[in-house]
Amino acid sequence: MTFYFAKRLALMCLVTLGTVAGAGAVAANCPQVGFTVVEPHATSDTRAVKWGNKTIFVHKVPITTTSDITDVKVVSDGALLDGPDDALIQLKFTPTADQRLHAATTNHSGMRIAFMFGDLVINDVVWQGPYGMDTGGVQVSLNRGRQKAKAIPKAVKGCTVDAASTENAH
Repeated sequence: MTFYFAKRLALMCLVTLGTVAGAGAVAANCPQVGFTVVEPHATSDTRAVKWGNKTIFVHKVPITTTSDITDVKVVSDGALLDGPDDALIQLKFTPTADQRLHAATTNHSGMRIAFMFGDLVINDVVWQGPYGMDTGGVQVSLNRGRQKAKAIPKAVKGCTVDAASTENAH
């Protein structure tokens, strides 16, 4: 009995340490921003969120998180966009997160993936084709989403991996 308790306690410590180490030094008040898989039905691995008038079920553990972001920009000048309220969110991730996103989307045609800002679904698409998301940066297009898009860089300022590295260096 004591052996199993000690084994379970050791496992809990490893999981906790791994979770804390993976989160970096990102502040608790930082919003979670990133990509996650969407499932057709609720499971023990998902949580329910609203997407328009529908409820969708996103994985509790996202593919990428705020602490994986190395750069975020919003393009909303209209030259690259269809409408006056459209926007593009350009993101760069750590090499590890880049690889996770690439692997999660490679050879998974038909998989739904959402870009989340906290509990807000910013975009939800069905991935098409055998190729994965390119490494080195991604772009999220938003129709009529300029205000939502502009809120993201402000909200994650001081929360990204570069900010956490800078804080740890001091």
